[in-house]
Amino acid sequence: MSSAALLYDRLTIDEAELLVTASRRGLEFKRIFTKNPSSLVTEDVEDVKVVVNRCESKHRALEAAKRVEELGRVVINSYRVESLCSDKIKTIRVLEGKGVKVPKSLFKSFPKDDSSIEEWITEVVEEAESELGYPLVFKPTHGSWGRGVLKVGDRETLVEVLGRNSRPTQINPEGVFLQEYVEKPGFDLRILVYKEGSSSGLLCCIARVSRSPEEFRTNTHLGGLPVGVDLNAYPRHRMEILRALDAIMGHEDYGIVALDAMPSIEGRDWSSIYKLAAECISVYDEIRRFVHKNRFRRYVNWKTEMEEMFRKLKELDTYKKLSRFIDELLADCDLKIHEANSRFDYAFNTRNATGVNPADKYVDICFKILEQ
Repeated sequence: MSSAALLYDRLTIDEAELLVTASRRGLEFKRIFTKNPSSLVTEDVEDVKVVVNRCESKHRALEAAKRVEELGRVVINSYRVESLCSDKIKTIRVLEGKGVKVPKSLFKSFPKDDSSIEEWITEVVEEAESELGYPLVFKPTHGSWGRGVLKVGDRETLVEVLGRNSRPTQINPEGVFLQEYVEKPGFDLRILVYKEGSSSGLLCCIARVSRSPEEFRTNTHLGGLPVGVDLNAYPRHRMEILRALDAIMGHEDYGIVALDAMPSIEGRDWSSIYKLAAECISVYDEIRRFVHKNRFRRYVNWKTEMEEMFRKLKELDTYKKLSRFIDELLADCDLKIHEANSRFDYAFNTRNATGVNPADKYVDICFKILEQ
């Protein structure tokens, strides 16, 4: 076994960037496309030592990690890490168990039958009001990209939300997950961390800035503006991130994941962040439209133009002011880590905003494993 494979269920620009980067560095991935990872057989991974699992579907990603390990190959990320990242409840419990600061949360299993729904709603409401208070956040346990996440401001709304979410679904299979609402200073953090044998660390970080005070979700899929952050400049935050990395990776030798963290700050007026972001949004949206328009074209044919557009965004005086203001706020913030993501987007926002290419770290890890 002497090669590496890329396993995927949809070829996005992230996988395309990984293939381009690997080829440039002399690593040719065997490509394995699958919609049914459990059907993979030994012949699919013949002469393969390490598999990078980039399945977009969380269900397929879990199946893929499990099957690749059953076939005796190293998979990035492992089934244990994949399983942990796919479940917000498990993630919070593991982080909390390692002393990582996390938001207060509440999980309640679904009622056993329809006849007890009303009683169940009353019980959940009472516990939520006692332990979390309002406002609070309703989150699907297995969701992503901010889908299904709701801010709940009062009892009437919570009762309504619970009434609509009292039965199992694909993104909420076991029960409801409620979390305290953390008042963020207009942004949250997406932090990439890695484990590479005896080496581990913080790879890069972006702040995802909301467009307005009304939108508490900051996901770039929802239009959050990405700004590169050097989190290594804040030793207190860096130690917390490394503690979270240790909790997620456990005894695994290799892996790369994205952590989501919510900053909170008291006694500081940060409202001007929305004005600064608003002055950058038109340029950023132009890049988003460009990427969307070209999404079915060959990535290498428009990659350079996208990078140049992003470079011009970063040269805006307002964007630089926004970056400095975020740095100032982070110096006074506390962080609460609330999610871990095994299959994260990076080619568009993270790579361009930070100047760090996570594809290089995937390749580093593969080379390290192949050398053994």
